[in-house]
Amino acid sequence: MRKNLRNRILGASLAALLVLPAGCATNPDGTTEYKRTAIGALAGGAVGAGAGALIGGKRAGRGALIGGVTGAVVGGAIGNYMDRQAAELKRRLPDAAVERQGDKLYVALPSGILFDVDKDQVRPEAKQSLTTAADVLIKYPDTYVTVEGHTDSTGSNEHNQSLSERRAMRVRDVLADSGVPPQRLSARGYGETDPISDNSTPEGRQLNRRVQLEIRPNEKLQAQQKQGG
Repeated sequence: MRKNLRNRILGASLAALLVLPAGCATNPDGTTEYKRTAIGALAGGAVGAGAGALIGGKRAGRGALIGGVTGAVVGGAIGNYMDRQAAELKRRLPDAAVERQGDKLYVALPSGILFDVDKDQVRPEAKQSLTTAADVLIKYPDTYVTVEGHTDSTGSNEHNQSLSERRAMRVRDVLADSGVPPQRLSARGYGETDPISDNSTPEGRQLNRRVQLEIRPNEKLQAQQKQGG
């Protein structure tokens, strides 16, 4: 999955968002959107220039973090459930990068919006958007969520690993405080080990500093899938 996501986001810049339309589709919630063969990355100065903000928060500008719901189609209980959840995440968080990969969903959040530089405390203005994300997760209880923290290569490996872990835990805690059952949540830090862009450029480093939600079906949903639900 990470290689697929890296390939989709690689090459995007903070000056422009590249998406390739490939037809029109109707979402499970009745809305219509264009399918995309590539997912957008951070764009429009979402980090630094202030043109956007975290996934539809009060300071959001168009193009802070935009993506399409993409990925392999999985039918049955899991496919329908994930389609509905993806559509609602995109509808309620229009500036989030929401990507469907098989039976999983991924939501990318820019660390530059969530956190101050080299800090692990979630910014107050970001908490409302995380609360909105939590509302959707609560509505779809048959999933587990792993919060993944990533950094650029600035600093030592040990520092980056620790920072990524602390940031992932902070986002997990906000989701839990907003009502998502803690047993559904986990946190993991990857430090600088999983870049999606070139760490030799400022733009690449900004892309690599991110927190990502991995949403996957729980045992109940998997059992329904096996039963042909």
